[in-house]
Amino acid sequence: MIFEKNKNMPVIRFLTKAVGTLSAVKLPDGLIEMSFPKRGPEQLETIPSSLLEGLSVRPKEVLKSQQAYFAIYENEQEVKTVVPDLRKLIELGPLDVVVTAPGKYHDFVSRYFWPANGGEEDPVTGSIHAGLAPFWASRLGKNNLVALQVSRRTGLLKCRVENDRVYVSGAAVQYLEGTIEIPSA
Repeated sequence: MIFEKNKNMPVIRFLTKAVGTLSAVKLPDGLIEMSFPKRGPEQLETIPSSLLEGLSVRPKEVLKSQQAYFAIYENEQEVKTVVPDLRKLIELGPLDVVVTAPGKYHDFVSRYFWPANGGEEDPVTGSIHAGLAPFWASRLGKNNLVALQVSRRTGLLKCRVENDRVYVSGAAVQYLEGTIEIPSA
């Protein structure tokens, strides 16, 4: 929608508190590509009990980034069958939880739970792929990846890891249109 209303604007930049400036461009195939700083997860010394109690399927490995705990599973089916206990996962705040595994038909799959930040399961989460893509690029030995977020709505994302950036592209869905009025001081 932003690109439709602003046809002369090839790049849109967003200033965020968490990671600074993000940019978005509309690709020739109609997908929207966002550029994020690479935010790969790191090893944990101790896995929080709230994380293990908050996921119905025990992960084989747990990592952590600035944004979320990463619960790593053996396969796509395990990720699909995870039932989150949001009352337990909210205890992990301010961090969220992403569950992920190698995909059957895609390089990797994921689901994203964010109760500590006001929600339940996000249908498609571009920002968490700034951590997922470097993780799976390292595991799979490739920098161009196709990801499927297996929420109820699902979302297909293309990810490219280049130096200190992660480029995530996908189809955008308009869910809101409106006007914001900012009163003068």
